[in-house]
Amino acid sequence: MRIVHLSDIHLSKDNFDELTYNYLDALIRDLSTFNSPIPIDLIVITGDLVDKGGHSLLGMKGFEGHTNPYHIFRKVFIEPVAEQLGIPLHRFLFVPGNHDVDEREIRLYDEHMLCKDINLQSVHGYLETNSGFVNNLRIKKFKDFEKEYYHGNDDYKFGVNQSTFFFERSGFKIGFILVNDSWRCKSIKLKSDSEKLFFGARQLNEGLQDLEGKGTDLNICLFHHAVDDYAEEAAVKGILQRKNIELFLYGHFHNAQTNVYHTPYGSCLGFRTRAALFKPEELVSEYHCGYQILDFDLDAYKVVQVHYRKYNYQESGKNFNPDVETAPNGVDKNAPNGSNGFILNREGREPKAPELPIEEFIS
Repeated sequence: MRIVHLSDIHLSKDNFDELTYNYLDALIRDLSTFNSPIPIDLIVITGDLVDKGGHSLLGMKGFEGHTNPYHIFRKVFIEPVAEQLGIPLHRFLFVPGNHDVDEREIRLYDEHMLCKDINLQSVHGYLETNSGFVNNLRIKKFKDFEKEYYHGNDDYKFGVNQSTFFFERSGFKIGFILVNDSWRCKSIKLKSDSEKLFFGARQLNEGLQDLEGKGTDLNICLFHHAVDDYAEEAAVKGILQRKNIELFLYGHFHNAQTNVYHTPYGSCLGFRTRAALFKPEELVSEYHCGYQILDFDLDAYKVVQVHYRKYNYQESGKNFNPDVETAPNGVDKNAPNGSNGFILNREGREPKAPELPIEEFIS
């Protein structure tokens, strides 16, 4: 199985020309080279599809009459990639990021009350209220688009706080928990704000419950933020380590990182990717644009390798090349740890033993 992981595209009026005239063609060319030998199964986008609520897109020529910026994102980004690579639209998964928040929908009084009332004890109760966007409309346009995008897909279940998606490949069942961890995000903090982001760890438990009847062999979470950004960091890590969530993907920081959460009770892997587009002219190399591709060996129950790709904006060709700053030759096989790949962990599941040639049994 092969999954493409993009994040932090931040589509806006400022980078629209770069997307249209250079970036999108380069991305499709690069993805095509990977889609030929091993077909791409899924493309996931872990937040910040648009920049600052997408308002600059709505004012652009050619998009008059649009009221939801995610319709524009679908038209100019998702659909061309899907068409050129021959990947069905429902194989694109996405979650909201902090820039997908529509700050024009944040009312000061409601925000003051949320800051006053939400804490580690009350956040779970609030999530039940938030299931209908009560007093919190900031992420509604994104979630409305998401619900419309997957309408009629029986493998998808919508939720304001988290959605789930079920995918099966050669009899191997994979569940995705699409987490809305940006429902408390805004650009201006009040004095009563917590330094950490209230997340609501029950989103993971409820997502797992939704997938329970599917009999999944592998569960993957899509976040936007890092786990240590959450006020419930310890609780979230505990769920990731102890329950049947083997992998999580996220973005937000615009650079790449690998997380390994391991305890005697279980483990979980996390992969963060570069910003896919945002500011292509960025001078600091660590924050240059890029993305990653994860290759899975489902029989061996591991991520065999991660391909890191980097967009060379300064070059005249404007192509994607191996990201050698993140990994040697742009590929991470977890070799320093003495293994070929990242082993996934699930209680009661053993990796399939490699088959030996018959000669090994002949004396």
